[in-house]
Amino acid sequence: AMKRRFIRDSTGEGYVDVAIAMLIILTFTASLFLLFPIFTARQSLDQTAKYVARTVELYGRADSETLESVFGNDAIMRPDDIRIETTWFDEAEMTIQLRTGFTVTVTKTIPITILRPALGSPIVFHVTISSTARGISEVYHK
Repeated sequence: AMKRRFIRDSTGEGYVDVAIAMLIILTFTASLFLLFPIFTARQSLDQTAKYVARTVELYGRADSETLESVFGNDAIMRPDDIRIETTWFDEAEMTIQLRTGFTVTVTKTIPITILRPALGSPIVFHVTISSTARGISEVYHK
């Protein structure tokens, strides 16, 4: 009789363990779903940074017209901000001399919806991500 009671008790305990484990797994899965857009946006932004850097390399300039030409391609994510650090050949023209290195930093703020209550507005976190790419001008400016 003693043995049976012991088994019954431990199975009840087992259910509690399983319930807690399931709760942890579900919470973890839910948080992954929330964070997934950040990962995908980060990948897109990395691509954008590389693409912008490559464009600046080819044209040897980083004026708004050159930067704007990048976004004719729909596959490229449009960042909120593009910053270029370099030693300018002509700062007014935004030209970069042949073999001069530069760094492109693109930044974007993405909204992550944490909760969508039936009544009231959804709870949204704004996450700012940035990506950097380096390049070297391939154009000789006289």
